[in-house]
Amino acid sequence: MTKVNRWLLPDGVDEILPPQANQLETLRRDILDLYSTWGYELVMTPLIEFLDSLLILPSNELQLQTFKIVDQLTGRGMGVRADITSQVARIDSHVLQREAPTRLCYADSVLHTLPKSLLGSRSPLTIGAELYGHAGIESDIEVITLMLHTLDKAGIIKPQLALGHVGIYRALTGAADLPTALEAKLFAALQRKSTSEIEQVLRDGNADDTLIANIKTLSSLHGDESVLDRGLSELNSELPEISASIEQLRQIAAAISAAFPEQSLYFDLGELRGYEYHTGVVFAAYVSTYGEAIANGGRYDAIGEVFGRARAATGFDADLKILLAQSCREPATPRRIFAPASDDPALATAINDLRASGEQVVCAFAGQTESAAEMGCNHALTRTGDSWQVTPL
Repeated sequence: MTKVNRWLLPDGVDEILPPQANQLETLRRDILDLYSTWGYELVMTPLIEFLDSLLILPSNELQLQTFKIVDQLTGRGMGVRADITSQVARIDSHVLQREAPTRLCYADSVLHTLPKSLLGSRSPLTIGAELYGHAGIESDIEVITLMLHTLDKAGIIKPQLALGHVGIYRALTGAADLPTALEAKLFAALQRKSTSEIEQVLRDGNADDTLIANIKTLSSLHGDESVLDRGLSELNSELPEISASIEQLRQIAAAISAAFPEQSLYFDLGELRGYEYHTGVVFAAYVSTYGEAIANGGRYDAIGEVFGRARAATGFDADLKILLAQSCREPATPRRIFAPASDDPALATAINDLRASGEQVVCAFAGQTESAAEMGCNHALTRTGDSWQVTPL
């Protein structure tokens, strides 16, 4: 690397400059304060962990997204976290070991080997909340509600909430006993809503006509709340898991609509985000100005089983950088006060008083020629009689 391009950062890795860095930090604090009012306790997880505890989610994507290194002390494989959910699950299951429902939240950087999409970053600043120890839909409703409040706090205007349930797909495919490789192809085809590809994959797996028809129908079940009725009538009615899953979605939708009468709802019964580890309802938020979900989550029961405690769990997360980029919040413009170079004790007292009250004061050095405006200041301390007063520039 030459001196000409030494400043370049890796693709997908960015740095946040002023004033955006201050806006991002303010947003982080505001959202964490929101979580605190709901009883969610902040945890801070390590940047690196041993792979056997870090990669507890059965997710091929997470495996590929994790940077892997060798611990020079033990020779064991370690990973740089690409996701915080598994770390928080370890804290709940192994460290805290509470029996009551536990609410935890976090806000920290993660690192990805590759961006998740063309719009994605390799260094997201993830903020999220997880609720452990309760298996009912009441906890799903709580975390979805908290996610919507998060978006409101971030200044996201009119997000669309998408709801799905992986239990429907699991019920349909559970008896088919598809080979792993074939199931991966089916998963990809369903995400693309390609009925011809779905049929071909299932034919290759010698699936029966009923399963083929059900999965093809599932790919079309997306839209407004009417798809719930269609799901009951058009999918295999002999499977009680399907009707139970749809009823859960109906109850969750009713609760969200009651709390947020203006909230736009979208249903996708074939949504399988996080299918490898999600066990129930899945949800995501979208805005028209961004081509990917700006926040998502779902239920992932039994996540702590590898640590000896299979706890019910549900939660969500978002990238603060994306929230800030999509935000309509008006950034505050704090007073940045210029203090001239002077040994006047009254000036030192005025500076100390202003800083103690939370004001920004930038002191000039003796002989400095740059103006207050060049130093980014919008106010200045000026002498009036025996005192120093703050005046706008």
